[in-house]
This record gives sequence, C-alpha cells and structure tokens, in this order.
Amino acid sequence: MAELSPTEYFEQFGSDINELVRPRNFQIAPRYPKGQPGKNVKTMREFRLQLVNQNTDTTNDLVPYLKEQLRFTSGIDNITYNDISPNSSKFPSFSFSIDGYDIDLVIARGANRGERFEVRTVNNLKGYFNTRQDKEFGKLIKQMNDAYPAFGDAEIVNVKQRTGATKKEGVPIEQLGAIIGDIVLEDATGHEWFISLKDINGLTFSSYSGAASLFDTDGNLQPDSAGADFLRAFGVNLNLVQAGFDERRNYKGARVPIKQSTFRSSNLIPIFERAWGMNYMYVKRERTGWQVFWIDRAKLKQLTNNITVTQIRYPSKSSKQITILAENKYKRYTIEIRNSKAGEYPNDTKFKVRI
Repeated sequence: MAELSPTEYFEQFGSDINELVRPRNFQIAPRYPKGQPGKNVKTMREFRLQLVNQNTDTTNDLVPYLKEQLRFTSGIDNITYNDISPNSSKFPSFSFSIDGYDIDLVIARGANRGERFEVRTVNNLKGYFNTRQDKEFGKLIKQMNDAYPAFGDAEIVNVKQRTGATKKEGVPIEQLGAIIGDIVLEDATGHEWFISLKDINGLTFSSYSGAASLFDTDGNLQPDSAGADFLRAFGVNLNLVQAGFDERRNYKGARVPIKQSTFRSSNLIPIFERAWGMNYMYVKRERTGWQVFWIDRAKLKQLTNNITVTQIRYPSKSSKQITILAENKYKRYTIEIRNSKAGEYPNDTKFKVRI
C-alpha cells in the first residue's frame, strides 16, 4: 500500500477498515469513503465510523474490539484512544500512525440530523425523477425550474450526494457551487447541477478560515493576522477583543493600542461573496414547503452588497465568542467567531442567516 498515491492509499485504507468494523455494525461514513483532512488537526487523515443499523448502538463492542485489532495490525504505531477526538467536539477516536500517515478514526456512531435529512432528500429526489409521482418533490422541482429556467430544460438522469474537498480557498467564486453543494444532479448531457440543502433549522450557510490566527498561544492578539483583517472589515475594535480575553484570564499587563479601521461596506463584499459562492441552487426546508433560489451573479450581488453592521458583541467574563450582526435589505446575518473545540481562543468562523 505504501507505493500507492495518497488518494489510492486512503481509498484502500477505508475499504480495509470497513471490512474490519462491519462485523461490529459500523462502517466508514459513505460520504467520505477515503476520509478527509482532520477537521481541526489538518495533518491527520480523519475517517468517521457510523452505525450501519442506526437502531442498535454497538459502540461498547467496537471500542475493545478495535483496541485489540489495531494492536496486532502490522505497521500501526502510536495507538491512542481519545475520549474526545482532536477532530470532534463530542466523539471518541483512535489515533495512530501507519505508513507515514497520521490517522484519526472517529467513532461518530451515526449521521447527524442534517446528514440524515440529506440522505432522505437524495432518495426522494431519485424516486421523483424515476416515477414523477411524489407530489411534494414535484412542487420542489417546479420551484427549482422557476428559480432558474435553464434547469427546467435539463433532463436529470442521476442524483447523488457530493463527496470530496470542502476547502474554498483558492477556488474561483464562479466554481464554488461545486464545493458548497450537498447534492449533485446530473443531466443527460453530463452537466452537473449543485444543490445546497438546508433542513428547517439549517441557518449556517458557510464557514470561513483565519480565526485560528487571531491569537498566539499566550493570549496576545495578532494585529497582522488573517483573523484580524477579517474582523477589521466588519469594523470590530480589536482593542476590545483583546480586553475581553484579558478580562477572562485576569490579565493586568499593559497593551499597545491597536489602530482602529474605518468601516466600509464595500470591504464586506468579497467576504460575503466567498461565503455564499455562486452557480448552485439554495434549497431550504421550511415548515410549509421549501425556500428556493438560484445564486447567479445578480443574486450574489443582492446578497452581498450594501451590508451594514448593526451590533458587535465582544468577549467578556461570561462569553468567549465574538458575534457580529449584519444585514442588508434582503438578508440578516449573524457571524460567529468562536472556538469549536471548547478551547479559549477562536478557531472557527460561521456565517448564519437570521430569520
């Protein structure tokens, strides 16, 4: 296996792990059969294990079984059982090294609610395009046709969940639909149509990089970091961010003031353009029906132009999160800069739509 390319290696490794864990009612998450870069530790390859039969949790059987099997598997070194995976906020994992790769085998038990909703929707769409009999999904397809007439002219022949990279950096805005989309519809010409699918409570529409660069390990804000540049664009006072975290740890030292930038709405346009992306169908389940729109250049302009910041909530004794409320005449947004691993300093940025 060592002579294979990384992609081939991870594909084979995932297949081997599947054979190992299936007798204990587990499988590698079907959406990522080759794993993916670690959610938090990017040098690790993360493989998520999910229950085959969701109604029977066999985790207690799997853990001692895996501990024994990994111990006696040739080439595996530095095996560690983690009560909480370095790449998850709630699931355990086994981490180890094999053939020069660092692996994190996360015991995630089952797909989360959003993933289950996605799988059901894929199956329902497949059923609709085969039979045209599902009235609810017939209404959804009509909305999609109305949102983008070119889609209405397409003959859909295949429906599947999207797999692969989720990193947006370096990808042109026009191609982000292929990264953002959860579901891929293939038409008779081979063209792929991407759908970003949200459940009723699915308010998050994007993550953003750079938050982890905001502070060093000693709690000093880094004014020249990507995280600082991001906050400046929203008019955030970096001195108040530093003061909030200093208050949290009772730091009494003197700080050199950080120059405050003038807020300009135009600075937010490229940030929100990358957050939204374009050339895909946004489909959100509502309590009655669906919200549907196609994001082209005109729609993207609508979503990203003339945004004003209405409130900034700074960290304090009671909160380590930076929260920004922003809006234009079409959408209201919440931007959360936080630590997704229960640590102190930010490592994650989420964009949400406010209802």
